[in-house]
Amino acid sequence: MEIQKCYHCGLDVPKGMDLRYVVLGEERAFCCAGCHAACKTIVDAGFEDFYKFREQEGEINAQVLPDVLKNLTLYDRPEIQQGFVRGDGECLEAALILENIRCAACMWLNEQHLRAHPGVVEVHLDYASHQARVKWDPAVTKLSDILQTIAAIGYVAHPYDPAHRERLLEDERRRSIERLLFSGLLGMQVMMFATATYWMGGFNEAGQLELWEKIGRWTALLITSIMLVYSGADFFVGAWRDLKNRRLGMDVPVVLGLTTAWGGSLWATIVGDEDVYFDSIGMFIFFVLLSRVVELKGRMAAADALDHLLKVIPRTACRVQDGEDVVVPVLDLQAGDVLRLLPGDSVPVDGKLLSPFGNFDESHLTGESIAVPHHEGDWIAAGSCTIDQSVLMRVERVSADSTMNELQRLMDRGLSEKPKLAILAERISAPFVVVTLILAVLTALVWWLIDPHRALPNTISVLIITCPCALALATPVALAIAAGRFASMGILPMRMAAVEALATADTLVLDKTGTLTRGRPRLMALRMLGGMDEGVARALVARLEMHSEHPIAHALREGVKPLEADLEVRNLPGQGLEADHGGALWRVGTPEFALQGGSLPEQDGRWFQAQVEDGAIVVALSRDGEARALFVMHDDPREGAHEFVQQAREMGMRRVVVLSGDQPAAVAHLARQLGIEEHHGGMRPEDKLAWIQQAQAEGAVVMMAGDGINDAPTLAAAQVSVSFGAATTLAQLHSDFVLLGTDLRVISRAIRMARHTRSNIHVNLYWAAGYNLIAVPFAALGFITPWIAAIGMSLSSLLVVGNALRLRHVALPNGKQGV
Repeated sequence: MEIQKCYHCGLDVPKGMDLRYVVLGEERAFCCAGCHAACKTIVDAGFEDFYKFREQEGEINAQVLPDVLKNLTLYDRPEIQQGFVRGDGECLEAALILENIRCAACMWLNEQHLRAHPGVVEVHLDYASHQARVKWDPAVTKLSDILQTIAAIGYVAHPYDPAHRERLLEDERRRSIERLLFSGLLGMQVMMFATATYWMGGFNEAGQLELWEKIGRWTALLITSIMLVYSGADFFVGAWRDLKNRRLGMDVPVVLGLTTAWGGSLWATIVGDEDVYFDSIGMFIFFVLLSRVVELKGRMAAADALDHLLKVIPRTACRVQDGEDVVVPVLDLQAGDVLRLLPGDSVPVDGKLLSPFGNFDESHLTGESIAVPHHEGDWIAAGSCTIDQSVLMRVERVSADSTMNELQRLMDRGLSEKPKLAILAERISAPFVVVTLILAVLTALVWWLIDPHRALPNTISVLIITCPCALALATPVALAIAAGRFASMGILPMRMAAVEALATADTLVLDKTGTLTRGRPRLMALRMLGGMDEGVARALVARLEMHSEHPIAHALREGVKPLEADLEVRNLPGQGLEADHGGALWRVGTPEFALQGGSLPEQDGRWFQAQVEDGAIVVALSRDGEARALFVMHDDPREGAHEFVQQAREMGMRRVVVLSGDQPAAVAHLARQLGIEEHHGGMRPEDKLAWIQQAQAEGAVVMMAGDGINDAPTLAAAQVSVSFGAATTLAQLHSDFVLLGTDLRVISRAIRMARHTRSNIHVNLYWAAGYNLIAVPFAALGFITPWIAAIGMSLSSLLVVGNALRLRHVALPNGKQGV
């Protein structure tokens, strides 16, 4: 048997490989899925002649290879990937923008196709922004292979970049408006003829159409044909792509409705029948294009909301080289480069301040418009803005790894986790087209039996009036705009699925240290016991606290050289740390933990009680259960904590509770300051978890705010949780939202935004579902004409997108003024 050669690359086709595709009128064989996909991409992109002009079969001539493939291989280069690809252990992750997306079904097809690609580990797509996040194993596949896989089904993927996405959306908007205006101008001519026909048309006494009406019909046929070819071209291209990929998208019923109306009108024009639907065709094309222009506006608003973080990053930077300032692209910056920032400049990458002092505006990061002073050696995050003087900084992280890029990635990933209602809408919209086609067939059959004359217009009405767009758009645009609003106010949405719970929470649970307080405790006093040396005690405590990230641990280590000893330290969350040293068990933490259930001497006990009643945090150091030192610490209430508690009650929180591992007396003191009646101190992590689970069992929707390792279990257990930008990584991983600034009142604004978003989505879903449930039966029963169906379908999408766009302008009063 003769060995076949791959038509694309010329290599031998492996035995058992049966990949074929028709090229230049003949069926060709391919050696692998990559060559097969590449060939399909070339042919589908309109470059089939490439195979005519290559010098010999299997030879890829770079001069005639279409740009669509030459560009893809460039994306495998590390220097190209550094701007949009991020490493995650053994895998790589890229952010992409998808073109040619027509409806939610297109996103579903891309997602399923990518998941089936070898080496792809994870895929997340967002319909509102047409963005995809793909994670893959570089040992199995390459980025160019993934891009070719997307191209193979008729879509184009580009590296994600805010400026590029803006250009793509702007080009799409321009093309859409051109087609809309063109269809409007031609549609008016068709409607002029239709209006005259309604008033004066019809058959004469001889049963014939008047000459002017015959001329008008042929003219309308010509005009609507032009409209279909130009203004409606995207519908046919999209429908053909859907059918080639063996699935039914939104364009299929649109094309069926248009071709059925046009074919029926053509036949009526030829034979001189009574009913033509040129006006319905013209109106339908115009209103569908209008609805898509408005939908595009919604997507542009959503994209703008999502991209606002990265838009503040400049494209170039001023690098100091050999004493001279040189303007270079941000992508060319390397760790160690020295940059000069002039007043008003945005910081392009993360780094450290080299100048003695500088004031920075960090509002894009935290939402708080106040000058933040930084000194030499301080960390400066990308997205900050210099205020009043020129400064020098050293690059520590390149662009792809900067704080701003990480925040953007986290927000995009948060959008991939959608509320249950959004998931339900997506699941319904997928089979929606199939149901529509079944209803259209049933309508045609029933009316053919009842009144054949009405079968065609009623079937057209059913095909036209259904609106899966409204159902598909009901949640993505609203969620994307809401995510952007959250980020702009200084709270990062880690899981947008939690918006529903944030809007309905009725029980607010708060940690104390680092949540209601600033999380920067200061050592105010030290009481030595048992004759222990103060220096030794502090050095030993600093050594033990090296194994904790709690704010108190940082305060106890600050300015102290740890004891040089090889200790096996055990961390007991919520209690403290312990280690064996010098033949004794040393413990540092809560007095109950350190003293192992014992008590302090009477005089020391009275002193200790006075401190905690004054709101102090007291940490004890013990040796074999006997106190050796008491550290007295104070942590001021966080900015806006009192107002936040008031606002929470005003917004309908039934219970506001403090759960803390600190001494009950210290917890009670802070609770009184903030006006919180319910508080519990001395709680271990398992106690907090049990309290939350009990509240949930009683029907409460619990919102938890905390920042430490101790809070991770309760943050995960609560229906919705908030941690802080300075919180431990573990706490952030278990959080639904992360407060980037310090003002707790931002959480009140986030709750209000969540309630508006939830209400907006519910209205959209109720309208989209209600419209289809009411309109389709009316159309099937013959109460709605095709031209009214065209208006109804378009208005449905317009109302949904318009309602979602209202979220951009929702008034969220500043937290300092209440909510």
